[in-house]
Amino acid sequence: WMEWVPAVYVKKLELTPLYEKETVHVSLLLNHPISGCSDAEAVVCHVRDMDGRLISKGICTNQSDSLCCYSCYCDVNNMHPWNPDDPYLYTIEIQAGEDKVTGYFAMRTFTIEPDKKGLPRFCLNHEPLFLNGVLDQGYWPDGLYTAPSDEALIYDIQTMKNLGFNMIRKHVKVETARWYYHCDRLGMIVWQDMVNGGTYNAPFMTWLPGREEFIRECKETVTALKAFPCISTWVIFNEGWGQFDSKKLTALFRELDDTRLIDSASGWFDRRQGDFKSEHNYFAKQFVTPSDRAFVISEYGGYTCQVKGHTCSGKTYGYKICSSQEEFQAAYHKLMSEEIDPLKEQGLCGAVYTQLSDIEDEINGLMTYDREVCKL
Repeated sequence: WMEWVPAVYVKKLELTPLYEKETVHVSLLLNHPISGCSDAEAVVCHVRDMDGRLISKGICTNQSDSLCCYSCYCDVNNMHPWNPDDPYLYTIEIQAGEDKVTGYFAMRTFTIEPDKKGLPRFCLNHEPLFLNGVLDQGYWPDGLYTAPSDEALIYDIQTMKNLGFNMIRKHVKVETARWYYHCDRLGMIVWQDMVNGGTYNAPFMTWLPGREEFIRECKETVTALKAFPCISTWVIFNEGWGQFDSKKLTALFRELDDTRLIDSASGWFDRRQGDFKSEHNYFAKQFVTPSDRAFVISEYGGYTCQVKGHTCSGKTYGYKICSSQEEFQAAYHKLMSEEIDPLKEQGLCGAVYTQLSDIEDEINGLMTYDREVCKL
């Protein structure tokens, strides 16, 4: 979008919720210093609840010699935490000289904590939460990586919520900001993949400058998306695609954003980094491997069910062929009740079903590619 701005305007805004302290840290960057007024008059923040009531006011002070960086802490009294069942969002208004910026944030924290048995668990706001996830590659038949409308983005998220999912793993792409906003307000936790290149154990795909480019894009991805409360986890590598320096990359992500969890390697080449022991299992009976990290099955299922008249091509790709929707539904519920649910007591913290919708030749979605049929 394009918008008119005054001569001095807010160039960058970061809102960091500090859950335990019941405050939000406001940090902003102006394009030029504000002249002719004191710090007390320069940058003012107002925090409002979902009913529009003012709950806090903060005065940002200058934090650098450049006179362009300002920050402050705003109290969030009687804090209302965000969760998938109650996605509560606060509004913030920034007045910087003649410029006015509005935004939002949520009070929540994502951690790994031991349960009563000592098993590591994924926790939201210090309460264990099983991540019932679904893989989402975000393809569309008419726009490929571009959704046809804002309503289409909402439909995908809300349909997954209606089916009982509380997490979406956004796979191999970075979505439009509108998608993350809808996850924030509808209450959908997000695992965000980095866009991986390369193949398995192919050194020429992970040499410089490929590595430098990947690191640069990782930094840009985190910078672009860290404002969205719904994102709980950064997924660095998927199945060894161009995987390199897992330890160094995990440390880099800790530095870039210490408020979220990390799945260093989703499936395949685990280097004992990050917060999760992350397995992909499409063919064997589901199992839990004991680990000092939280155990997740970050890909499973992939059952194929072709719906006549709602496919992209004559090709079919998937891991279990079901000849009808009834057969697909029975197979899905059996998988959940007999293999996934019993593993929760053994330490399973989350499971990500493949996948939200069919995409081109992959006919293993919960919905058809055109979203006209929900197979469940």
